[in-house]
Amino acid sequence: MNKDHTLLWLGAACVLYSSTAISAGGYIEAREAYNTASDKHELALRAGYGFENGAGIMYTNAYSTQRWDEFKTSYNEMEGWYPIYKPSPELTLQLGGIINSSKDGSGGAAYGDVNYKFTPDFNVTARYRYNHKNYDTINLLGDNDKNDVHQFIMYWNYRINESWSYTFEPDYYIVVNDYHQKNGRDHSWELNNKLTWNYTPHWKPYIELSWLDRWIDYSKEQYRIRLGVRYYF
Repeated sequence: MNKDHTLLWLGAACVLYSSTAISAGGYIEAREAYNTASDKHELALRAGYGFENGAGIMYTNAYSTQRWDEFKTSYNEMEGWYPIYKPSPELTLQLGGIINSSKDGSGGAAYGDVNYKFTPDFNVTARYRYNHKNYDTINLLGDNDKNDVHQFIMYWNYRINESWSYTFEPDYYIVVNDYHQKNGRDHSWELNNKLTWNYTPHWKPYIELSWLDRWIDYSKEQYRIRLGVRYYF
C-alpha cells in the first residue's frame, strides 16, 4: 500500500470513529462490475457513514480483476458531503468533495447538488461536478496537460413500494482541455439504471445496468453490469 492509500485509510478511520458519538448510520458495501466491450471486471469495497442532518462520508477501495486472471488495485477514493442550505422540507442545497488515488496518480473532485422532493416517494437531484487530476498526460497536441472534466449529473429517485426503489442517472461529460473521451469526442454520455431491493432494513441488494457510450478502442458500445449489496448497521 502506497503513502496516498495509507493516508486515505487513516482519514476514513478517524472520521468514522469520531462520528459514532454523534449519530448512527454506518454501512458497508460490496459491488462487482462487468464491462462488456473491454471484457473486464472490477470489485469495489465500500464503507460509509451518514449523519442525521444529511451529511456523510464514504470510502471506496476498488480492484481490477482483468478477466479474473489478475487482481490489482484500481483506485481508492474518499468522499464527503454536507447540506449547506435547506429553505424548505422539499429543497436542499449540498456541497461535496472527493480525493482519490490510482496507479496513474492522485486527483479529486468538487460538486454541488440541488435536491427537490416532489413527493415522499419521488425526488430529483441535479449535480455539477468538476473532476481534476494532479498529474499530467499527453494531450491531442502532444503536450503535457491535465485531463480535467466537467460532469453534469441528474438522479431521478423513485420508491416503487416498500420493497423496491429505482434510480435513473444520466451523466454528461465535457473535457476541459485538448483531450478526447473514450468515444473520440470532447464530450460523452453515461446512462445508469439502478434497481434496489429493500430486502430488510439492514440488507439492500441492487443491480445497475449502464450504457457508457461508444468506445473507439473496441469499436463498439460499452455496457456495464453491476451487482452489489449494502448492509446498514
